[in-house]
Amino acid sequence: MIIKEGQIFNLMDTNGRRNDVINALQGYLIILDDIQNTRKMRWASMPESLAQYEFYRQAIEMSPDVFKQHGPYDNLQTEIQNNQAFSDALENEDIDWFQNNNVKYNDLIRKFDLGIEDRARHYTSNLVKLGFTDDNREISPVGALLLDLKKLKKDELETMLPVDGVNIVYLRQLLKLRLFDNEEERYYSPFNLAIFALLKRNRLSENAFSELVQGLNPYSDFSDIENYVLNYQEGDIVSDMEIDIPIEIQVTKKMSEDIFRSHFKNRKSTSAVDVYWKYYELIFECVLKPVSSNINNLISYYEENRQMLNKAFGCGQNIFVQKTGERPDSAKFQKQYKKLFEGNINAYMYRQYILSKQLDQIREYSDTTKRIFKASGIISFDNGFVELAYRELCACIFEENRVKEKIAGIISEELHSHYDCYGEYEEGINSYYCDVISVSEIFEIYDEETEVVEENIKKEFPGVEINDIPVVVANRRKQEFADYIAKTYPADKIKKLLFMFGDRSNDKEIKETVCQDATVPTIYEYIVGIAWYYFSGKRIDILGSYNLTLSANFEPLVHAGGGQGDIVIYEDDKVVMLEATLMNASSQKRGEWEPVLRHSINLKVDEETANTGREVTSFFIADSFDYNTINIWKAVAAVPLQSSIDKDKFTDNVVIMPINNEELSILMDKDSEYDEIITKVHKLFEVDKISFDIDWRSKFMAAIV
Repeated sequence: MIIKEGQIFNLMDTNGRRNDVINALQGYLIILDDIQNTRKMRWASMPESLAQYEFYRQAIEMSPDVFKQHGPYDNLQTEIQNNQAFSDALENEDIDWFQNNNVKYNDLIRKFDLGIEDRARHYTSNLVKLGFTDDNREISPVGALLLDLKKLKKDELETMLPVDGVNIVYLRQLLKLRLFDNEEERYYSPFNLAIFALLKRNRLSENAFSELVQGLNPYSDFSDIENYVLNYQEGDIVSDMEIDIPIEIQVTKKMSEDIFRSHFKNRKSTSAVDVYWKYYELIFECVLKPVSSNINNLISYYEENRQMLNKAFGCGQNIFVQKTGERPDSAKFQKQYKKLFEGNINAYMYRQYILSKQLDQIREYSDTTKRIFKASGIISFDNGFVELAYRELCACIFEENRVKEKIAGIISEELHSHYDCYGEYEEGINSYYCDVISVSEIFEIYDEETEVVEENIKKEFPGVEINDIPVVVANRRKQEFADYIAKTYPADKIKKLLFMFGDRSNDKEIKETVCQDATVPTIYEYIVGIAWYYFSGKRIDILGSYNLTLSANFEPLVHAGGGQGDIVIYEDDKVVMLEATLMNASSQKRGEWEPVLRHSINLKVDEETANTGREVTSFFIADSFDYNTINIWKAVAAVPLQSSIDKDKFTDNVVIMPINNEELSILMDKDSEYDEIITKVHKLFEVDKISFDIDWRSKFMAAIV
């Protein structure tokens, strides 16, 4: 990624930014895969291709809770419906027709790029930034891996980290992520700086961490980065910033309103500038004449607009520190805020405005950076502080000096076999950035170096063999999750949340309670899993059973996909699969009937093929049910069913038991009956099991034709 001097980088275009960043990126990748590989559309705008229009259409359909308003798209649909020939061509995806009739429908075709195709380009630009596609939106090898995690092969060091496949993909890409200068020579790696800072400091405030990571760029001086990191304090990123004061502001007299408004702007709100101007008038009058009445007027106005003014002129901190209603006398005020009286008040205010704007941008963009960093699974954000998770492991795998060397440099001076210049590093589908590269390969840890790292890891786990360390770490993680559930999600809280999912007007509160980074359906799977954990008497490994990607803080981020059930719980004598959906009863037949049945069949076939002897039971969890769907599931338990993976394999007695949220809440108090209840479910389905001739249709047709 190339950035200009003075530019603050962002990892997600502001036009497409949303809280559920990882879910968004996964969804966009799935849509692109459908457009390019299934529908064979070329990434271009109308009338060359329908790809960008189709992307936007699917994006708003995939996330209706995010894209609630889409006026340009709705207006375009109305116009299309009023042009039958155009509508038919669109439905038939007839690109030749659009190109042949481009002149006739030019005005209508141009509207595709106004709030639709342009947004599709903005949204997908975020995939480019992380190497999941190239500039032409062709899915890269890394993007393809994210779509099919079964092909992920972890190296020896990656297997030791207690993170899942999605985490590994993001970890690798973030380690490779570089910001380049305009000359495509100097670079800065924000994620390597983040790891280095957390290795050196152990713990940082979230603000300091954000400023450190987001405030640097390829134009920064990295010659003494170690001391810079060790001594960094909040606000330092702008403390030495050079600011050019415009000549018309350097005057000692009061600025005109026109001059003020031309320099003190707010890109989001013109009314905010009205507040700035009034504040300037009051503060100028107060500096000119610091009498009690002027001080009172200034501080009263500040108190009324505290949040806005702190953001615009105070770098997010209180400009005036008096308690609400408290007023200092003139002498105390001049002594307490002497910077207002020491020089040119116009220049001072302009400097504070620019510094505040810079810090505000850093913190605004760092919000998305934080959400993407979470996906690595190794950085913990908790209660305003940031730490490295699994510190003992990470300190060995991400050895301090090795990481330091990756923070910044000049690409043409690197002695490397994989790339020689910026273009080879990150431009195009065959670039280093877009390729599948493991952590060991990124840091060039091979053979003897791997053995050294493993020996260092063994020192952190005395008495444990290297092959057993992943198990030890996973067990620690499992216990930490159990402690986290006990503290954060007691049974009563889970019951309350379960009842909230039935009403989608509760979505905002659910996200605020659980995690802003995930969609509500993802949160639902997460909460259902914890409810089942309580139902089992806390004996199951729910952390290892989720098909969810979690942050280092155990927050749900995204459903990992991969053709598996939402939650699959393996025990010695049984396998339980949970499929959770927020689809209402009318949508379940279309959206859940086939995948739930397919997952259940394949899981049972897998168990029977491996001859484990474990009993397989699926549970369908929802707020309400489509009765045709659940009755069909009950009926198919009596007949043989074919695996969708291996067409030569069949199974029968596939058990899919529906349970609603209220019933699951009650089951949480029946942990002593867990095994008994699951056994009863099986007996319920076995009652109607019948002898079934799998060749019934062939025999009948042979007899009549």
